[in-house]
Amino acid sequence: MPALKFKSWLSQFKQYFFTYSKGFYHLPYNGKSPQSLVDSFDRLPFVKHRRERQQVYANIPFCEGGFHYHKLEEGCWIVYSKMKYKTNVAYDLVYDEPNTDPLTDDDYYMLSLNNINNQVDVDKSICEKQICFPNYSWTFFKPKVRNCDLNFKGADNKYITLYFNQRWLQQNLAQNSLFAEGGLKAFVDSDQEFIVWRVTGDKEVLANFERFDEAMNVNGSRLQMDFLGLKHYTLNLIFDFFNLCKEQQVVANHAPIDYQDNFNIRRVEHYLNQHLLGKFPGIEFLASKFLISESKLKTEFKQLFGKPVYQYFQEQQMQLAKELLVENHLLIKEVSYRLGYENTSKFTAAFKKYHHVLPSDLQR
Repeated sequence: MPALKFKSWLSQFKQYFFTYSKGFYHLPYNGKSPQSLVDSFDRLPFVKHRRERQQVYANIPFCEGGFHYHKLEEGCWIVYSKMKYKTNVAYDLVYDEPNTDPLTDDDYYMLSLNNINNQVDVDKSICEKQICFPNYSWTFFKPKVRNCDLNFKGADNKYITLYFNQRWLQQNLAQNSLFAEGGLKAFVDSDQEFIVWRVTGDKEVLANFERFDEAMNVNGSRLQMDFLGLKHYTLNLIFDFFNLCKEQQVVANHAPIDYQDNFNIRRVEHYLNQHLLGKFPGIEFLASKFLISESKLKTEFKQLFGKPVYQYFQEQQMQLAKELLVENHLLIKEVSYRLGYENTSKFTAAFKKYHHVLPSDLQR
């Protein structure tokens, strides 16, 4: 049976084989609709699909994990994904029709709350514990839009994704006043293809992942999902996004970046996080290494991450510094040296500016 399944997959998807470029394995998947998403994974070899639990799971050389899914009502699905990556992976959406075709009920928007946990490369002689810096964001993609979904080796990621078609949007979301007040009606009617918006990992954001863990019975502690709770939490998720868009004027302040530039900027961010020990590499070096102009790097990095390149790098260093001081009990002088500071006084000033306490206060 596995041999037949593999042969069938080869014949149906030979034009969608994975490729490798710029340090990433590019894996195609059919994202036209949530049903096509489930079907595309269901046809893959080495994938387990437990239909009674509405769960897809895989353990392959690229990654390990999967997703739970549920059709809430006609035109609306919820998908909760958890994945650990063994190598760098980029997912590429595959569509059967050209992007210029009119939308149908089989074309879906994707609204997602994302929890990205990338590992930080630190010498084990300094820190034996694996360090991860979590990043949280909202993404909202229109149908048939190419998504720059990069996942780095060692990442442990979670995504809560609501899929809905145009009919469901008009009958439900568009009827609520917050949809227009938050600028989302203007976004849907515009030529913009997507929104990416970073958020802090506050208690409410973290609680969403705990709620969907429970409602979708991810741990298998119950016989089935909590369907009423799942609908309730999904509504809360929608209103969280509506309120965020209104309070932070997300649509007005969001500056879209095309796929290739997004790809390059994300690689720059990852490089910085893997080289926090030492001095800032410099804009000129980063632009040359990742084949992007200095002006574009500075502008689009700030658009994507909400702060200049150097500020981002320094704040990540300060997160690492706290970890090294508190969890690994390194001396302040040693941490200062490891991070490339000329003297401890400059390091102390930077640390206090970010954490609002002196590094010595954490070691008492």
